[in-house]
Amino acid sequence: MKTKAIIMLCILLGFSATMKGQEEQKSSGFYLRAGGGIIAQSGKTEFNNADPNGITMIQQSTDISTDGSTVKVKSLNGTLGAGYKFNITGGYMFNPYLGAELGINYFNGSKETIGKFTSPQLVSEEIAYIRGGVDLMPAIYITPAFKKVNPYARIGVIMTASGTLNIETNVKQIDGGGSGTDILVNAKSEVKSKFSTGFAGAFGVTYPINNKLSLFGEVEFKNFSVKSKSASIKEYVTKAVTGNQSQLVPGQQLADLPTSEKEFLFTDNYTQSATTPVPQNEPRKIPTQFVNISGAGINIGIKYNL
Repeated sequence: MKTKAIIMLCILLGFSATMKGQEEQKSSGFYLRAGGGIIAQSGKTEFNNADPNGITMIQQSTDISTDGSTVKVKSLNGTLGAGYKFNITGGYMFNPYLGAELGINYFNGSKETIGKFTSPQLVSEEIAYIRGGVDLMPAIYITPAFKKVNPYARIGVIMTASGTLNIETNVKQIDGGGSGTDILVNAKSEVKSKFSTGFAGAFGVTYPINNKLSLFGEVEFKNFSVKSKSASIKEYVTKAVTGNQSQLVPGQQLADLPTSEKEFLFTDNYTQSATTPVPQNEPRKIPTQFVNISGAGINIGIKYNL
């Protein structure tokens, strides 16, 4: 019996020592986290109409090609949420298991083809991407507070702070200026957003380097659609190209466009006369659009307990 008791005691001591390596931390207070990562598209939807002036022959969110006798149509559903990001976050642990934090994320999106049209007479393409995107993410931080490999989850709201959606439009009218002379139209537009909110979260682990510093790795996801506020054409160049020679086409440059063809306002409700043309010297009102920037990706970085 004594031998069995000794064996049982040894087992209990061994189990206790094992659990001690994963026991709960007894700390609370402020922390900082910084890192970066890559994001891929998720939650794909239809892309928006990016040609209110109708110069491309592109149908919304499609890649259409025709040889004159047959037409091939391909859907271009996706998001503008893919790219790379950097972030810095400040937080406070109320106890070893629960905290609250506010993250600032900087995002640069990858270029995505949102529309394309190809025929013997016309080749058009629209490419969209986000630059200088900054968003805020207040979140709740939850962890079991293990000493070594420590899992965690953070769940919160993502909110727009700044950033611009850029749309590049390129059109080639084959023999548009006569036999052997092509007409090229190159335009760049910028879309500004209204304040919008979405859902974001992450699951990850931290690993301590010392009492203050830890490494972290996580899988992050966001479900986020941003409401458009206004759009403007910033660049518009029309050239006639013959062989290696090109020249600007008079009357078809940015300065020649009326305000209604280069400035646009997105609105939920508006009234437009059925008999009176849209005023040429005012921005044109068009229906509200939402830009899908949902995505999922991986972040790595460091966490420092203050």
